[in-house]
Amino acid sequence: MEKPRKGMNGRRADSYEETFKIAVAQEYLTGKLSQSQLAAKYNLHNSNTVYYFVRWYKENYETFSAVGGVPSDIVKSDSQLEEQLHLANLKITALEMLIKNAELELGVDIRKKSGTRPPAK
Repeated sequence: MEKPRKGMNGRRADSYEETFKIAVAQEYLTGKLSQSQLAAKYNLHNSNTVYYFVRWYKENYETFSAVGGVPSDIVKSDSQLEEQLHLANLKITALEMLIKNAELELGVDIRKKSGTRPPAK
């Protein structure tokens, strides 16, 4: 049996769900409650636990924005997204026209039909 690590007093260290850690860290970072107040609110051992949650949160989620955990470089404005959608729709229309013209010129059905089976060998 492995010896307990120093400072654990022979008991297993508490583990918490990531969602709980995130919630406590975000609540602390909003500035409404102190570490000791949060420790009392959530019945944690001491305020150091809140400190470790905040440190863990900053290490793991520092690169993410507050918008749903999406990386900040991915978040774009509505106008940029609308422009991308418009260009994608134009591309789809152009490709569908290209396929239709190729089918007419070649006299072959290019689009794969669902449910077709590969030839037996």
